[in-house]
Amino acid sequence: MRFRPAPRVLGLLACLLAPAALAQEAAQESEVPLGLSLPTASMVEGWRPAIRFTHRFTEPARGHSKDLFGLDGGNYAGFGLDLGIGALPGLNAQIYRTADNKTLVLALQQRLLAGPRLRASLRVERFDEGVERTVLPGGTLGITGVAAQLPVEAPLGSVIFRLVPTWLSRTSTQDKGLLTAGAGLTWTFLEGHAILGEVYPRPARLDSARYEPGYGLGYRYATRGHRFTLLATTATGTTAHQVLGGDYAGGPRRAGDWTLGFNLVRMF
Repeated sequence: MRFRPAPRVLGLLACLLAPAALAQEAAQESEVPLGLSLPTASMVEGWRPAIRFTHRFTEPARGHSKDLFGLDGGNYAGFGLDLGIGALPGLNAQIYRTADNKTLVLALQQRLLAGPRLRASLRVERFDEGVERTVLPGGTLGITGVAAQLPVEAPLGSVIFRLVPTWLSRTSTQDKGLLTAGAGLTWTFLEGHAILGEVYPRPARLDSARYEPGYGLGYRYATRGHRFTLLATTATGTTAHQVLGGDYAGGPRRAGDWTLGFNLVRMF
């Protein structure tokens, strides 16, 4: 004799399990808006907190192992907290501090679009370099400014194409507004495994012509609560004005001078 649950019982079970399924789906969609160094259109949902830890080595990874491919040189570490604002759906707040010029970033990011073919967010941040203001031949240290960014993403199968138009109120070498844009992609080739690439072009209105575009390439492994990204880049900064300003610390390195680094994100 087979047991056949009554329709009412099945309906009751569906009602009980639906919230759990929806919560699990939301948890899977929740993501810290961080690529390699560019922001993404992802969001941390609800009141869910997350922490981010960044690390960039400053010594180029040469073609030999005498300096352990740059790991024997200096480095810049950064630590931040991302928090979803559950009272306003699609709003995230962030505080981030990096040892690179003792820079503190306070940011808000609001989701604008969340469609299957197009996603977009608006991000506004204030950056303050905590070192004493000093004018050097390569630029000014100890600057303060604002960055406004519009991460736009277009998913196409397993690949997400990303464009990040950015306005900076000032850069290291010029005390005036500058408009630029970074670009990137994320290719998820297996569940939990992805390849990321980013390009940081030289801003067209940058006064000096000696600065070059920057590049980043990385591999990300994601678990239920962790995102670990190992990367190589020619632009060692981690904030908008460091990466996209085009002139920070003398600008991105030459195409052959890649440095290693990593990002670690913990979702709660």
